[in-house]
Amino acid sequence: MRTVSEIMVPNVQAIHRDQAIRDAERLFITKNISGAPIMDDLGGLVGFVSKTDIIRFDSTGEDPTYTRLYEIANPKVVTIGASQGINEAAQKMLNEQVHHLVVMEGESMAGVLSAFDFVRLAAEFACNDDDEDITENLFSHVDAS
Repeated sequence: MRTVSEIMVPNVQAIHRDQAIRDAERLFITKNISGAPIMDDLGGLVGFVSKTDIIRFDSTGEDPTYTRLYEIANPKVVTIGASQGINEAAQKMLNEQVHHLVVMEGESMAGVLSAFDFVRLAAEFACNDDDEDITENLFSHVDAS
């Protein structure tokens, strides 16, 4: 069984809750990411902001330079343990209707798992597959895990 720690992105760039939305936009572009955990002054995990949150905000016409992340971030952070299986992670994303899970090792943040990480996993599997019907083999592999 493959675990979350095998496919997650480690060394995640968190962003402070009081930073401006514009700062998150820059971070997303420079790091090529689609979301980031939000931390407070004590380093506590207090939310998550995604590109979707920023797009929703942009539709309001307000200035992203002055609006703080805590104003738009989702305070409900969905987490998963690093040693849990990727099937559990996928099911949790589906159940919670989120594209990102914050990966925890005990009380510490170990990384972020995104829906894109599953796409990368599928692509790696497909590239290593010599059979003609990659889709069939991929789904039989996922079902077997």
